Amino acid sequence: MIRQLIREMLLTEAAYTPEMAAESDLLFRVVKTKWGRGGWTVFCEKKGDYWPLGELSIALPLGMGKCLGAYEVNGSESKIDGLGPLLYDIAMEMAGPAGLMPDRRIVSSSARRVWDFYLKSRSDVANHQLDSKPGTITPDVEEDDCNQSSASDYVTNDEWNYIKGGEDWKSSPLSKVYRKRGTPTIDRLRELGIIEIVG
Repeated sequence: MIRQLIREMLLTEAAYTPEMAAESDLLFRVVKTKWGRGGWTVFCEKKGDYWPLGELSIALPLGMGKCLGAYEVNGSESKIDGLGPLLYDIAMEMAGPAGLMPDRRIVSSSARRVWDFYLKSRSDVANHQLDSKPGTITPDVEEDDCNQSSASDYVTNDEWNYIKGGEDWKSSPLSKVYRKRGTPTIDRLRELGIIEIVG
């Protein structure tokens, strides 16, 4: 339990805020894409330099089930420590009421920590349980059916360790859809003049 609290504190302290991004001369560009059934890629770059320092792509998935209509993260990379959570917040706000869910196949350990933080420590983020595909929680409801490979591969115990085995996939932060109300992060980045949305 103590180990988990320390890691959550480190994640919070290390995460970039819009103000920190502005002070670091970072710029964000959100571009409409055609992945899956359409989506967005969030790019971060240094002012005056067009090489991405971070990016995160989301799309409405194909072949994963209906998944409550949520967007799926299908690629992320960051070359700056603490940038990932800000990219996730932007992507979640771009997903809007549909919500955002982890990659349905595989999720890195650093991304799992972000999803766990959303589940346990972000009061501004609502989570909704997805079912398996085919449905085992609500067998008569198809809307929440979703591939649960990433949630089944790794479940957490109380010490924040990830263990192989899918007996309790419903407890995994990877088994859910996450939604934010409004676009507070994007609004603040707009106020600071460091975000552009294309598409």
